[in-house]
Amino acid sequence: MNKTVTSKEAILSAGKEIIMKHGYNALNMREVAKHCGVAVGSVYNYFDSKGDLVIATVESIWIEVIDNCASFKNQKKFEQSVVVLFNSIKMCSDKYSSFFSMHSMGVANVDKDKGRKVMNKYFTVIKENLLDILNNDTDIKDNVFTNTFTKNEFIDFVFANIISNLTKQSDNCDFLVEIIRRIIY
Repeated sequence: MNKTVTSKEAILSAGKEIIMKHGYNALNMREVAKHCGVAVGSVYNYFDSKGDLVIATVESIWIEVIDNCASFKNQKKFEQSVVVLFNSIKMCSDKYSSFFSMHSMGVANVDKDKGRKVMNKYFTVIKENLLDILNNDTDIKDNVFTNTFTKNEFIDFVFANIISNLTKQSDNCDFLVEIIRRIIY
């Protein structure tokens, strides 16, 4: 166990693999060190605390989610982009056992503010892309959006429902898409 970890990426990869195989609750400094074949102190060379490790691993998964979701930005219709986005995020959620249902609780237990910032960073990227698609969808009815029914609030509603469906481990977002169709098309 005297071997040192060659990179932060190796530790994050180990963290992601632990989540994949054993679930979010199995992620800790000792398991990551064991997985990397190093002493626990070697992991502390890269991360000051379990909280920092957890948040960095969660962020690494979010980067993978965003990369996996890239194709949703190519959709012309908003409703199609929601389906592609949901399915792309679901693929990552399935890969990382219970990620969406467990990570917010786990991050809250280690460093709530830092975890929320990381999550919001990636949520913002996704929502901005959804807004761009909404703005460019030429099939939307005229005068749907008003001062009291704004595009930004609509995006927040849609995204919250996507995350809610993922947290409940739903297989699809068909009901949400039907609501979208009835409202904006």
